[in-house]
Amino acid sequence: MKKKLLILGSIILIGVCLCFYFFSPEKLTPDHPAGKNMYYTMIIESGVQGENGRYDYKLPTYNEEGKERELVFSARKQLREGAYVQLYHTFFRGVTYWKEVGFEELPEAVQQQYQK
Repeated sequence: MKKKLLILGSIILIGVCLCFYFFSPEKLTPDHPAGKNMYYTMIIESGVQGENGRYDYKLPTYNEEGKERELVFSARKQLREGAYVQLYHTFFRGVTYWKEVGFEELPEAVQQQYQK
């Protein structure tokens, strides 16, 4: 019986440690870059306003290496066409935060994609 309790306690302790590692407060904060992949896009069309009043966008994006991926995200306001946007993306939650950036702030590989 003591052996089973010791094993169960060890499993619980390991589980708690893993939770602190994978779900640290920085990684759970939407606008903190820890644990998130950065993607960049240019707003090429107006967002579609959904029933919740937010504007939905489905655009091709590029990571820091210039690899393309289509992402879906929403914003409270209509974004300016032609604006460059940096997206914070997580595997489970999708895009958690976005901010407008200047062309010079884009990684070199992304700038090359938009100069074509």
